[in-house]
Amino acid sequence: MVAAGAVALRGLRKRYGDRTVVDGVTLEVRAGEFFSLLGPSGCGKTTTLRMIGGFERPDEGTVTIDDRDVTADEPEARPVNTVFQNYALFPHLDVRGNVAFGLRFGGRAGGGRRRGSADDADRRVAEALELVQLGSFGGRRVHQLSGGEQQRVALARALVLEPTVLLLDEPLGALDAQLRARLQVELAALQRRVGITFVYVTHDQHEAFTMSDRIGVMREGRLLQVGAPREIYERPANVDVARFVGAANLVHGAVTARGVADLSGERFAVPDDAPLGEAIVMVRPERIRIGAGSRAARIERVTFAGAALRVDLRVGDVALVAEVPNDDRSSALRAGDATTIDVPADAVRVLSPRRS
Repeated sequence: MVAAGAVALRGLRKRYGDRTVVDGVTLEVRAGEFFSLLGPSGCGKTTTLRMIGGFERPDEGTVTIDDRDVTADEPEARPVNTVFQNYALFPHLDVRGNVAFGLRFGGRAGGGRRRGSADDADRRVAEALELVQLGSFGGRRVHQLSGGEQQRVALARALVLEPTVLLLDEPLGALDAQLRARLQVELAALQRRVGITFVYVTHDQHEAFTMSDRIGVMREGRLLQVGAPREIYERPANVDVARFVGAANLVHGAVTARGVADLSGERFAVPDDAPLGEAIVMVRPERIRIGAGSRAARIERVTFAGAALRVDLRVGDVALVAEVPNDDRSSALRAGDATTIDVPADAVRVLSPRRS
């Protein structure tokens, strides 16, 4: 028996005319985890989310939740609820009325849980508002709330129905950067408290890294890699993931011997298990150590970026970008200076040159 909240997608495809927007996605989301679908606009992540929620029907493939095939079920028959980017709050209702809206109708809620009495509904609304730290806001109108408070009301309205799976479609996208950063932490903490499976869609990699247990990276309708945030960042499965997730030096060359790559005449150490042949060598900028090692380099540009400095380097014919902390030591770096660098072999990832 699968634990409550497990979602499985098998070979999902969705076409609009002759355009395939989701192309054979197979994925398992574990019960109780915070899972994010990450990718650029138009990659198919929202369409995938909508197929989980029942708002879109796949042309091929299946959606199961807790071992039950829900592919043909209407949204209200699935044990899910959705928080949309625009929140879709009702301006004529106060906060309490917005949260209680889904409880005001007869029948069943959350894909099968019976709605209780009026007293039960009041209790559940109060509990949902406390969960999102809006316990004293019940009587306020939507126009009296900040963007962050409106987002919490939308969350409470979804949680009050006690879904098995909560779907979130870029719910922080309209907020300013500081508020978004704070709510990322709060949302992750809320998910841990309630223990509900969250499936979250975002194009913001920092957002995905901050909140997620695991991430699925999508591009052009396909799922490229699934893994924990550190795995996705440090061990991207292919060049497309490496390019999209974080900054990366990607240098064409070839692995010519065990543990050695030739990059435009410069020999760099690579992991011993790197396969021989043409390759793209990836190094994250923060893993390049300036002033260490013995490899000669020249500084071409130093760019201030707040807490860090971006340093453009030239090693023979190889252009590299390093990132160093903005401190007293790095403040002495100047364009035109000669220096040395060290690129540890364990900082290097060797990728296939073929496009994924």
